[in-house]
Amino acid sequence: MLQFTAKMPGIVLVSPQPLAGKTTIAVGLALTIAREGTKVAIRRMLGDEHAESDAALFRGLKGVSQDDSSAEITLIEVPAGENASSLTQTSDGRTLVIADASAPMESLGDYCGQITDRLLGVLINKAPLRRADALLADARAAGINVLAALPEDRLLAAPVLRDVVQALSAQAEHFNGRGLQPLDRPVIATISADPGQSYFAHYDASAVIVRSDKPDLQLAALNAGAECLIVTGGLPILSYVLERAEEDEIPLLRTGLDTIAAVQRIEATFGSLPFAGGSAKTKRIGELLSYLDLAALFG
Repeated sequence: MLQFTAKMPGIVLVSPQPLAGKTTIAVGLALTIAREGTKVAIRRMLGDEHAESDAALFRGLKGVSQDDSSAEITLIEVPAGENASSLTQTSDGRTLVIADASAPMESLGDYCGQITDRLLGVLINKAPLRRADALLADARAAGINVLAALPEDRLLAAPVLRDVVQALSAQAEHFNGRGLQPLDRPVIATISADPGQSYFAHYDASAVIVRSDKPDLQLAALNAGAECLIVTGGLPILSYVLERAEEDEIPLLRTGLDTIAAVQRIEATFGSLPFAGGSAKTKRIGELLSYLDLAALFG
């Protein structure tokens, strides 16, 4: 358990650019702190298009409050690009910068320089493993205090099913509360039916993208344990496939797009959407942050 002799000032999460991962890391930190037995509150400041959905996500976190008065630590996420200097001058909070690994280090150093003595440090997010050492060297050269470099992660970058439905303008069936299920291992169906089942099993497909005129491949995907079927082309699906999907409660997404167009739209969602939450993603960010020294960060 984290120990404090007095109530901590707020920890303000900022980033110079959108989609750097502030919400993802705020959720991970809040849940990690709560598991330590420390009372934590989390808030989202208004000012951008994602504020309301982020605030709703925060309200749904178990063991986390929105009441600052009862918390030992309060995490406050502000809109991307917020002037960190003016923010900290009007608050007793300390600032944690979340930066995408693609951000130019010189510009990031200038941004951090605005925060002066209120800066806790920087978490670099989505760092490719092969570039991690070079990123840290560039950060040091720019005078940036990097607390940690979190690796890029396929699961966290993946869209959730509700986002895929929207991207494909799809008709969804048998969702059963699976809108926040990540689509982290989509596989395109093979051309021929014979090797389909072993092919899908080999890649441990979380979803199979398959043409609507290929019922044998649709069944092969279901037999291999696919957690979702994305059926392209807009043709009717045979009844025995529909019955099998309903029986196994497998989400079924039907789109009039052809397979190439569907794949392109799904690909465009990876890493480009706000954090949606869901048990799989919150568990994963908790695992990535478990190596962070929280006592050093908040002490």
